[in-house]
Amino acid sequence: MPTLFNRKRGALQPAHLIAIILLLTFIGIAVYYWHQSKTTKPPVVIAPTFIPVEAALVEETRRQANIVYGGQPATASQTKLTLLKNIGFYAGYCDERRNPLWVAYRLDAKDFEHRLSRPKSFSVDHRTLSRVDPKEYAKSGYDRGHLAPNSAIATRFGRDAQLETFKMSNIVPQTPELNRRVWQRLEKFEEDSANNRGSIWVIAGPVFDEHIKTIGNNIEVPDAFFKIVIDEEQEGIKAIAFLIPQTVTGKEPIEHFLTSIDEIEKLTGLDFFWPLSDEAESRLESSTAASLW
Repeated sequence: MPTLFNRKRGALQPAHLIAIILLLTFIGIAVYYWHQSKTTKPPVVIAPTFIPVEAALVEETRRQANIVYGGQPATASQTKLTLLKNIGFYAGYCDERRNPLWVAYRLDAKDFEHRLSRPKSFSVDHRTLSRVDPKEYAKSGYDRGHLAPNSAIATRFGRDAQLETFKMSNIVPQTPELNRRVWQRLEKFEEDSANNRGSIWVIAGPVFDEHIKTIGNNIEVPDAFFKIVIDEEQEGIKAIAFLIPQTVTGKEPIEHFLTSIDEIEKLTGLDFFWPLSDEAESRLESSTAASLW
């Protein structure tokens, strides 16, 4: 009977051939992952630890009506910002970019359900020089994205505060995939954190690179967005930070975007929590959370 392999001495047998194929496959996989390990550095992931609350940090927070934790983020001297004080949040607004560069707010736990209908329109903020009009976003492909969230501010500060979140000084160009999906899930995380922990503070803002893209009347389009959530307990303070690009598909879990505050400062030029001593600030800002709270 004819056979597929010659049975005489020295001829390859089926078992030998299979073994050779498996060995070559294993060697190929090993070489690939060895190369990856040499060229790709794994991210440094450290579980955030509590940092002692220092008197200077408490004083700066108090000076900002307990809304901006640790005081207003410091900026480069050439960056001109207008501080906009609202009922439920503060904003550092940049007329040159026609965007807020940061917003900050405090969320306490809700002890009752207080639903308010969503306002039907956005409004020009006449406190700004640029006075961005909502119509400038029309047919741009970008949503009018809230930095200070509509729902969380409304349920804690009331209708007038909610209307202030619809001023264009709180609005940034966001892709629909980011605004309606990932960013929305991040806002849900904030609310859950506030309800579970009693109170939290949040700082959020855009990230720009040197390649300027605009919509409407020279409204700059951010490349990404950051959000820092701060929790203060008896043990001290800790923070969790996120950095989310505009290019998301919308399906990503928010823990996919965990980062360090140091990385956000490097990309934005902002300096957070500057009243802290150098050692405490370094500990707080250099770590990346391993998971959500």
